[in-house]
Amino acid sequence: MYKSFDLEEIRNKNLGHIPQTPFDHQRDAFEMLSKVYDFKDNQHKSGILVLPTGSGKTFTSIDWICRNILSKNYKVLWLAHTGHLLKQAFDEFSKNILHIPHTRKRVNIRAVASSPAFSNANQIEETDDVLIITTQTSLNNYNPNAKDMQGLPIKTKFETFLEQAKNTGLFLVLDEAHHAPAFGCRNLLIGGTKFEKGIKQLIPNVYFLGLTATPTYTDKSKRGWLWEIFSTDIEHIEKNGKKTIKKGIIHEAIKSDLEKAGILAFPNYIQRNTGETFDVDDSTYESLIREHKDLPDWLVEKLAKDEKRNNYIADEYIQNKKLYGKTIIFADRWYQCIYIKEKLLKANIKADAVYSHFDATLGSAEERNNRTASENDAILEDFKQNKLEVIINVKMLTEGTDVPDVDTVFITRQTTSSISITQMIGRALRGTKAQKDNRKKETANIVFFTDNWKRIINFASPEVGDLSEEGTKVRGVYPVDYISIKLVEELSRKIDSGIVISEKPFLSFLPIGWYETEVTVAINDDLATFREFVIITEDTQVKFKNFIKDFLAKPITEWEDENLTDERMNQYTEQWISKYFAENDNLKRTLDLDLIKLARHIAQSNVEPKFILFSERNSHDLSKIAADLIHTGSNDIEIDDFLFAEFNSPEKLWKEFYKDYYRFKTTFNSERERALYFRRHGNVPEFKAEKPDLIRTNREPSEEEKEKIFKHDNYTCQCCNRWMDPNSKKERRLLHIDHISAYTFSGDSSERNLQTLCRKCNEYKKINEINFRVTSSKLLSPPELDLFCLDDSDDITIENILRRIINFFYFSKAVLNINLSIDGRGKYYKKWEIELYPGNNPEWLTQNEKKFLNYIRNELGWTQVEEIIIS
Repeated sequence: MYKSFDLEEIRNKNLGHIPQTPFDHQRDAFEMLSKVYDFKDNQHKSGILVLPTGSGKTFTSIDWICRNILSKNYKVLWLAHTGHLLKQAFDEFSKNILHIPHTRKRVNIRAVASSPAFSNANQIEETDDVLIITTQTSLNNYNPNAKDMQGLPIKTKFETFLEQAKNTGLFLVLDEAHHAPAFGCRNLLIGGTKFEKGIKQLIPNVYFLGLTATPTYTDKSKRGWLWEIFSTDIEHIEKNGKKTIKKGIIHEAIKSDLEKAGILAFPNYIQRNTGETFDVDDSTYESLIREHKDLPDWLVEKLAKDEKRNNYIADEYIQNKKLYGKTIIFADRWYQCIYIKEKLLKANIKADAVYSHFDATLGSAEERNNRTASENDAILEDFKQNKLEVIINVKMLTEGTDVPDVDTVFITRQTTSSISITQMIGRALRGTKAQKDNRKKETANIVFFTDNWKRIINFASPEVGDLSEEGTKVRGVYPVDYISIKLVEELSRKIDSGIVISEKPFLSFLPIGWYETEVTVAINDDLATFREFVIITEDTQVKFKNFIKDFLAKPITEWEDENLTDERMNQYTEQWISKYFAENDNLKRTLDLDLIKLARHIAQSNVEPKFILFSERNSHDLSKIAADLIHTGSNDIEIDDFLFAEFNSPEKLWKEFYKDYYRFKTTFNSERERALYFRRHGNVPEFKAEKPDLIRTNREPSEEEKEKIFKHDNYTCQCCNRWMDPNSKKERRLLHIDHISAYTFSGDSSERNLQTLCRKCNEYKKINEINFRVTSSKLLSPPELDLFCLDDSDDITIENILRRIINFFYFSKAVLNINLSIDGRGKYYKKWEIELYPGNNPEWLTQNEKKFLNYIRNELGWTQVEEIIIS
């Protein structure tokens, strides 16, 4: 991504150009920027500009840079952590290019990242005036001590750009500056254990400007390295005339002030639960929590195709049209856009959708439903002109689309990406002063659609709820979800075991609090920061305190690195678990993850993570409630009335914990039985302690063990029968080793519990216990026939697809043989025959023959097939 701007030509073509009128807070920022960066003494200056999301942070900084930095022929190095921030900066420079004074004739702007959408690092030129580049790409191209084969210094194109900047002067901008303390970023800027010399040492008179919407300077956990980087003492004059010095803060616009001024709308956060329940398989869960990835495509597709979810989303708008008004709905797939649109149109809602297909093949449904850029532009213009009430889109309106009068955004799916959340929320935050025709807009509705997940996933959420004076959220969503899942797991265990009396006091199932950690990790070419929690129980509190105390006393430098590998981290966690904890502390096998969060947080911030006491714990003592009700002699009706009111009390978290009143009451009943036993016997019954699970360290088989399984299975998927060439790197990546009984259910990594599956079959199997080595089904009743999405591989055959669907239907390798003809000849051209192994009831599949046949004809495209014979 590169553009050379001939400024004189552009000026001549835009003689009537009227620049954007800045708001007061932007003018104040311009004034303070000019005060700090006065260029009088040619000395290093640094500071942070704090502007909330939606208040024009990028415009403010770039407009000022165009007027005050590029006019002096300084080079600009713009560092950002993600590709979308690069494009946002590139577009903003392009928009503000006319603000460069007439003394400048030409400006060359380049955006660099590893993505094909941008220039690569080898294309950087000394003539580039503005270099917009990801921090990670900068790190990969910065090594001041590198030498060539002859032992002579060698420089990358990025380092050559910096050398050239010594002569011109360099103004460095770090977007999302709260990431500055991250190991790689900090080393790049000011040097450290990774680089002896950073950019500051290389160019002593460089200017640093940090941009952030997060006022991290008030949070003790963020102090330290941040002020080493942005170190200038800056004088401020308060409204009462008093002079104050703020380290590193050039100017800060307060979000609440901008909301009161009508520049930003007050966000009204609304959460709607679809009622749908989903789970993820072991490998997906690992990537979500260990590698901080987002939901995989197959699961996103499943959510997008779920009719009940989509009906719920559409009905939410239909039933609350007056409240929501002009609305943007963020969906995940084109077919989801169409489905929701049709539902809205049937309810006489003026709606349309914008989307595109980058991978549509000729003749496919995607290609037939594709939208051209001009069609999308026309629909968006209709939305801007209020000819539409709702516009549905797939990632097309997250940035660069200015529709100030949007009243509401629907975020239809949870995501682990805080950046995505911020982008979507930002579409609705323009306040009254950004409106046309004096329209008043004080609030913006942000509607989140959530699902019930059987595992704890750290989905991103906006900063909602009460904040402490330090700016830290007092009670996070994740700890409450954690408690909910654990309580429901415990309830299910009791029901399955026939236990009617609680074995322990209820409070023993609730944590006493949690550590709040913030960790920056590298994901491909981006840096991302995750806010996560470590749940602390009475049994583990002292043990975690000891670990934190020792780690703070002797921090390990390499834990600062956001690129630290899993293998390296695991070497440490195994030692720490052995040193600080007992075997029973790690029954759920998540202790290593907790220690990783704590160690990375401490190393990166150099402070102990904040501990948040679960202050509501004692007010949720169900054991005491049960004992008190027995003492008062309440009858069953009185108890039920009391419990129903207690469950629905807005002051309590019971709804968050149990979701459902009858789960709550079932738990209460076991506590009541415990209290009655104590009343009669003066003690509580003794329960035999459960034998703790074995701590299995061989969660993943070794490469040698994997290869043995692959060879045993002839490199063939045991479900769909697809063979994958072991000599092809591409196909080798499609080979997966699957645990027949998932690790979650105590499955081990022995040879008898492993099988070869292709990527698609492994993804679809999830954590179900299916042995595709056995040829007869053990199911007690026929399941629903799931005609799930196709494989995206070029060489997948119709026979592979049929085997996959049928074998998953029977939970076994049920298919013996498939007879079909695809060349227009023979008896199996119009009549396909599926032979099952003995032990698989053919009637189960025959009952679904019509559905199966329609799928083969309409979805797979084999329209000549007239009959499916199952034997």
